[in-house]
Amino acid sequence: MSVKISHYNIVLFGVKTDTYDLYKKFKDNIDLVVTLDNDEIQKYHISGGKKINKLIDKECYESNSYNFSTQECRDFFKNNTFNLGIVYGWQRIIPQYVLDSFKHGIFGFHASPLGLPFGKGRSPLNWSMILDFKQVYNHCFQYNKNPDDGDIYSTTKLDILPWDNISSLRLKSIIDAEKAINNLIKDFNNNQIQLQNQDKSNPESFFPKRKSDDGKIDLTKNTNEIFNLVRGVSKPFPGAFLLNGKVTIWEAYPFSYTLFTENKYKPGDILKILNDNSFLLKTIDGVLLVKDYTCNGVKLIVGNNLNNIK
Repeated sequence: MSVKISHYNIVLFGVKTDTYDLYKKFKDNIDLVVTLDNDEIQKYHISGGKKINKLIDKECYESNSYNFSTQECRDFFKNNTFNLGIVYGWQRIIPQYVLDSFKHGIFGFHASPLGLPFGKGRSPLNWSMILDFKQVYNHCFQYNKNPDDGDIYSTTKLDILPWDNISSLRLKSIIDAEKAINNLIKDFNNNQIQLQNQDKSNPESFFPKRKSDDGKIDLTKNTNEIFNLVRGVSKPFPGAFLLNGKVTIWEAYPFSYTLFTENKYKPGDILKILNDNSFLLKTIDGVLLVKDYTCNGVKLIVGNNLNNIK
């Protein structure tokens, strides 16, 4: 029995709401969306993960493996032909046999605060904000078998402003990705895709994967470090927390370095609760204004310390 072969010109890989947003913008160009089945989405607890196939009005392939390691995946990519792949919201290495299936390659995005090959690995936007960088370089690059190692199609410098959080920084990266994808599709259609090697003058380094436990606030850190952690892991990520997750802080800002300096105040003290339920939190070198937070089984009282509440 012969196997029917389908040809797909442009394929979008992704499993997040961001993927769907890009699909809506470029759906006239996209022939196929590669996403995950529901079991895989639940298995990996994907931040922003969604069964986008229910929203897409074109053909979807729901992979039963995030790593494309099953025979079903191998059969799909072996038995069909593909030209150009675009990845957005698929946080796994694409294996070589899938890369080899695409005549003109697969392209994706990676951000780095100093430019690749510095800052390869996981959660680069989060890490860039947490580590207090003032910029991040958003790269569109061609995938190869190694993580974040391919030749560069385009690079855009994005600023990280003092009032940014991870949500606004992700929005900047999406806006840039839309522009890069638009240019990539035009160049592909005109057979004019040009690539540059990564700048090896930068040292290679890798950011580690972030886990929800990494959002624990260390009150021995200074005000700015805590502020950067809060904004770097805010929604849609799990958030920064105290008291083993009983208090999760979503939005906070440095408030003062000159008030509440007396020795009687300790890091973690609740100094004042305001009419809008925001509160002032003592830090090792100042005060943090906590604007948005959730409490689970804890009542905030002035004078209590968020290191010690049971």
